[in-house]
Amino acid sequence: MSNRRVEDRPGGSEQSPRYRPAARVLLLDPSDRLLLFRVNLRDRPLWITPGGGLEGDESFEEAARRELYEETGITSDLGPCVWVRRHVFEFQGVWLDEVERFFIVRLDAAAEVTRANWLAHEHTFMTDHRWWLADEIASSNDYFAPRLLSRLLPPLLAGDYPGEPIDAGV
Repeated sequence: MSNRRVEDRPGGSEQSPRYRPAARVLLLDPSDRLLLFRVNLRDRPLWITPGGGLEGDESFEEAARRELYEETGITSDLGPCVWVRRHVFEFQGVWLDEVERFFIVRLDAAAEVTRANWLAHEHTFMTDHRWWLADEIASSNDYFAPRLLSRLLPPLLAGDYPGEPIDAGV
């Protein structure tokens, strides 16, 4: 995540949410498990992919690599952008109109996730991480972002990447 907290940035009311471009990573291990972070936003757990807002004149690809390193300690080449998503939500008291691009990263070997590069608020916000199989996501009562994750993930696991990024819904 960025060195600046969302609440330190201008704008962002419910009537006029602040535009926020963001990059996310679909990090897959050699067993086709997807890394997700549990966040405290709802009455049930919400699981999200690594990622966050672009900083300065950073490209989506640069932000995806940076966020992957900051949130996991992992460095890797990016695969293609496979999904896009736009949603409006409240985070740290600020309403955001977030436009996200999701990039595939496939690991050749198991990797240890570290919190060493997290900011203080990330330790509070992201309470856990887990490597999920697609069928575990599909059968879970937890919330996932994007909501269509359980339907969109299996084709990617089979190596069927869209020619152009598809809309992942909200």
